[in-house]
Amino acid sequence: MILLLLLSLITIYLFFGVFVLIQILILTIVFFSSNFLIAINPFSKEFYIIRIMSIIVIIFILYNNSIKLNIATTLILPLSISNISYLNDYSDKDSPIIIDFNVKKELLHLHNVDETTKFINNLDRDSNYIATIEYINDLSIYHLDVYNNNTNTPRMILSDPFLINKFSSTTLLTKFMNERLELMIDYYYLDDSVLQDSTIILLTYSKFNI
Repeated sequence: MILLLLLSLITIYLFFGVFVLIQILILTIVFFSSNFLIAINPFSKEFYIIRIMSIIVIIFILYNNSIKLNIATTLILPLSISNISYLNDYSDKDSPIIIDFNVKKELLHLHNVDETTKFINNLDRDSNYIATIEYINDLSIYHLDVYNNNTNTPRMILSDPFLINKFSSTTLLTKFMNERLELMIDYYYLDDSVLQDSTIILLTYSKFNI
């Protein structure tokens, strides 16, 4: 019984976070306290009401927070398991994708797994993202373009839009960026010196909903 309760609380923490867990813990204590008081005084209606209310509130909290979870998260789990999932894989006329136009950018060093891990961990837990990757040949030119708001500079986009979330595999994403760079080198007959630890990838991403 205790083990089952602990597993339930751990599951609540993993899915809903510490704030919801604290609420559930308090209500669980109230529930068991009411059971104890009912055993002492079985004729007290107030304790029965407290027990019923605690159960109802627990159910409401779990239901309310489950609604807030983005259902689309389950659709992009293949990215975190074995494959990169492209946007086109989930295009559905009956269920259009709504893209948040608040676009963000992240500069990543190609072989810096810690940097990529930090980026993934900073994503919202209940959100999904559409992303593209771009090769940055000269970081100083990139910063100058950003400063001058210059959008006319030629760009080397490495992939079609793909999907990521907080549960994505850092190793897989790093491998994917490396493979796309190798393909770019072969396709344009570039020098292998592109594949260095100092190589910069610009990852552009924005949230989406289904």
